[in-house]
Amino acid sequence: MIHSIRDTVRLWTCCAGLAVVSLPLAAGEVPLPQVAPLTSARLEELVRKELGDVELAPPVTDEIFLRRLTQDLVGRQPTMDELQQFLGDASADKRDQAVDRLLSSPEFGRNWADYWSDVIAFRTPPPELTFLNYDAFKGWLAQKLNDDAPWDATVREILTASGKIKDNPAGTFVGFHQGETTRLAGETARVFLSLQIGCAQCHDHPFDDWKREQFHELAAYYARVSVKLPWNDSGEIEIKDKGKGEYEMPNVADPTKKGEVMTPVFLTGSRSDKGKSDAERRKELAEAIAHRDNPWFARAYVNRVWARLMGRGFYEPVDDFGPAQTARLQETHDILAAAFRDSGFSTKVLFRLIVQTEIYRRGALTQTDDAPVYAGAPTGKLRGDEVFRSLVTAVGLPNVTPEAMKATKDIRFPPPPKSTRDIVAETFGYDPSLRPEDISRTMSQALLLMNNDQIQAQINAQPDSGTVLSKLVATEADDAKAVQQLFVMSFGRQPTEKEQGLALGHVRTATNRGEAYEDLLWSLLNSAEFASRR
Repeated sequence: MIHSIRDTVRLWTCCAGLAVVSLPLAAGEVPLPQVAPLTSARLEELVRKELGDVELAPPVTDEIFLRRLTQDLVGRQPTMDELQQFLGDASADKRDQAVDRLLSSPEFGRNWADYWSDVIAFRTPPPELTFLNYDAFKGWLAQKLNDDAPWDATVREILTASGKIKDNPAGTFVGFHQGETTRLAGETARVFLSLQIGCAQCHDHPFDDWKREQFHELAAYYARVSVKLPWNDSGEIEIKDKGKGEYEMPNVADPTKKGEVMTPVFLTGSRSDKGKSDAERRKELAEAIAHRDNPWFARAYVNRVWARLMGRGFYEPVDDFGPAQTARLQETHDILAAAFRDSGFSTKVLFRLIVQTEIYRRGALTQTDDAPVYAGAPTGKLRGDEVFRSLVTAVGLPNVTPEAMKATKDIRFPPPPKSTRDIVAETFGYDPSLRPEDISRTMSQALLLMNNDQIQAQINAQPDSGTVLSKLVATEADDAKAVQQLFVMSFGRQPTEKEQGLALGHVRTATNRGEAYEDLLWSLLNSAEFASRR
């Protein structure tokens, strides 16, 4: 059984008739395998072959497929119009057409920019008296994703950006880490390569092959980064070149003595030189990381996308390719990563390959300890920004930002006000790098959906409230149709026969029709299904 990326590289090297190597390499890079052009049908065959005699869940209905696809690509449930149009389409390729439509939507880039922003933000401690605002970075990355800019080029921009964040949002990663060399070394490897090398900062990694020198050689690429921190405005954070200096690996034996000056060396063994400028160093680092033959780069991105779309990654957690991790569907992972590389690192090609497979379109399985992975679709927790978009789609929740606090003698730098979106995203947010079983549902989440004033204001059937619900109650006299619309608004699907009967029973026995619909809508928004991906 193959247990790590190192084993994978050794395997492919042997298959190619080359000498066996051990990673990290002394020099050069071992590429992904060369493969024929990949199709969704071929990807399906690879998965089925590796799964073996596993009984698969039945395919989902059109309705459930559209809900899952819409949640995965644009981060919300489908609207009434989208669902009706899809179900009324008799064409044989309507599912593929839905894929194309959602990948072409501006919402696609925004949803996945939110994902990557969370990947970075949940491990980035804010500096003192400077509140980090990721909005500019999200807007910049959303445009890149919507334009299908090659992922390798995007990462190069992120790692080499200079100037003020407000002028060059790509600098968010380096700037928000305050140019701190060791933190940047560890996070660069984790975020873009799924390598956990942080334990090698103080000593050789106890569970991996990384040596302490390798960690500090990577940190040396950031030796001349200078980050100027403002007061209370992260857009003013500025990345510049120190102009001089080299990186020293601390002297553990005697901290009072000078440490060893390190030459920048990448994890594969490719070397730089001392004396180079910040721009030169970070450019060389970006080239090494985003190189098409980097043994981790394409695999890391593919693993994250696969995990989000399929409910489980090839490796888990998704940011750890360590030898202690057991890979699932190793051959599928390698070939899909090679296809991503050969597409020119096209994000949309990768998404399309996965969501057009039949394995993606399988129904949900009852979650038991022995449920076979990938035999069906596991349920998952929506991210905070996805919960907010779902509330907007369901009840038209407005995004309200209170007035900013004025500075006082006691509070010189008041925190920026939190918008509705900020509150929902913060309450339901979690680190996307966590394993699914480590993502918890909290009392704060339940209380927000139950009691938040703004959400409660949208669950109002009074004619003068102007809410989506009030308009539905006023214009739809047929209770059966009104109930169906509420389910579509909330879940992007029609109610089951049992759900329809329970809902109609409540509405028809209530003394106040409007209040009955308020009860029903409140119940739907507070159900586990509303904040879940299925």
